[in-house]
Amino acid sequence: MARGARVRGVERRASRFKRGHTDALWFGTHEIAHTHNGQVDVRLTRAGVRDLRDELRSDARIDLRGPGFDWILIRVRNAADVKRAVELLRYAMRAAGGTVTASRGSAARRRARTRQR
Repeated sequence: MARGARVRGVERRASRFKRGHTDALWFGTHEIAHTHNGQVDVRLTRAGVRDLRDELRSDARIDLRGPGFDWILIRVRNAADVKRAVELLRYAMRAAGGTVTASRGSAARRRARTRQR
């Protein structure tokens, strides 16, 4: 998380997902990564996961949550894993910058909160 927090535009704050998640990385109003159990979840968006699916599936460090999920899990154990996590964090930043519009933002947040319950 420390390495990701040094990326320009990223802030380290508490996660909006309370249970088991402490540190989180935010890009604007979007939580794009958080940690739990020594692992990192990164929000790539559904479209991002779909676009990168083959690449992500071939990487043993990464677990896909299932169809329709925004988040992927990355096991980080060494410097190469950190580098890969930061690459995916940058992808998440690009995805966050273009996924929520002013007209859809509130509805998207409500759906996200409902799914978390």
